[in-house]
Amino acid sequence: MRPQLKKQIHKMEIKKIFNSDSRNIRALVMVFALLTICIFFHIATNGIFLSPANITNLVRQSSIVGILAIGMLLVIVSGNIDLSVGSMVGFLGGIASLFFMKQGLNLWVVIMLTLAIGFIAGCLQGALTAYLRIPAFIVTLGGLLIFRGSIMAIMKGETISISNEFQIFGGGFLTFTTSCILIFVAILFYSFYIFNQRKIKKQFSLKHSSIAVSILKITSLCFFLAFFLWIFTHNNNQTEVHPIITPIAVPSESPLATLPEYTNAANASSIASDDRAIPIPVVIMIVLALIVSFISKFTIFGRRIFAIGGNAEAAWLSGINIKFNTMLVFGLCGLLSAVAGIVYTARLGSAAPDAAAGYELYAIAACVIGGTSLMGGRGTIFGAIIGALIMASLDSGMSILNIEPFYQNIIKGAVLILAVYIDVASKRKK
Repeated sequence: MRPQLKKQIHKMEIKKIFNSDSRNIRALVMVFALLTICIFFHIATNGIFLSPANITNLVRQSSIVGILAIGMLLVIVSGNIDLSVGSMVGFLGGIASLFFMKQGLNLWVVIMLTLAIGFIAGCLQGALTAYLRIPAFIVTLGGLLIFRGSIMAIMKGETISISNEFQIFGGGFLTFTTSCILIFVAILFYSFYIFNQRKIKKQFSLKHSSIAVSILKITSLCFFLAFFLWIFTHNNNQTEVHPIITPIAVPSESPLATLPEYTNAANASSIASDDRAIPIPVVIMIVLALIVSFISKFTIFGRRIFAIGGNAEAAWLSGINIKFNTMLVFGLCGLLSAVAGIVYTARLGSAAPDAAAGYELYAIAACVIGGTSLMGGRGTIFGAIIGALIMASLDSGMSILNIEPFYQNIIKGAVLILAVYIDVASKRKK
């Protein structure tokens, strides 16, 4: 009887991981809402909104909020909140620029130091919340002020411009060939995941998709990725600010035009402007989303986080170390804030003491709009990314229509309240 009971428990665990009809319905609703917003703004802006140039700018803009939302989602799922991520983006971006431009450290050393500082800062906030039992709202509100004040004191009100080598993380693009290889690898991995998922469900007699549906999913992904590759390669936005790689143009008869330095710089700028496809910030966001999604779904740590947010008392009774795991969640959020800080600073081309002010609200809004429960225990990485895209779409569409900033804030606030109401209403029905 014991092996049979063990098999039954294993079946229940597999069912909990894969049998997600309600989450799929919610995901479809969010995608439909995003498409509705895009179509509305495309019509209202006379075709500007869905132009390749604007879509490229939109996804690059949403990538920073998306990275923050990934970290914020885990914190909210654990039943906490982090109000300091916006200030951490400005603080860590400023620290990175100081290390790189003022101290002259190697770029990769700068990145590793910045990530380490972000993780340690997040863990400190998590330790204060978990071990000293100070409410996360108060700890991170204090962190918001501390990080913002610290970078103002360190930079002394100065704006630090960064070099082209750093700017590649925020303003760079993969080449067309590299993008095609990356897409091919992504399709292979997705195909393996789909068929392996189907095999596991079939093994435990769970409801599973047919071969035709599985092939349809893979084909849909192929068309989706091919469409966005076409969008990125047909971006002809002349007003966009790129990393400073183009040399000053000199007449062809000038002696300067024959110098090897000028010729190499001109060739490099030509390659950078013509042979480019997927934006690097988008690649960073997608890779992080896949990694954290895997951690949240298929690792013990991820399941513990959802258990803590769902019912902390039951999690404690089952032997989960709530304090240590809570500290790690805040550390992971700090680490992702460091990544966002690097991308944000690289995208702007400079670091300023007031950088990323208010981004913590965008990250929270992206999570909530994406279906994350503020009560904890429920949320998906995919939903957070869709939420970030919805926020970016609202920003972009209203800016193109020249809507006054105060009206934009009112509309975004109303959307956030509506998202929370939908979450509360769905819980009441259950």
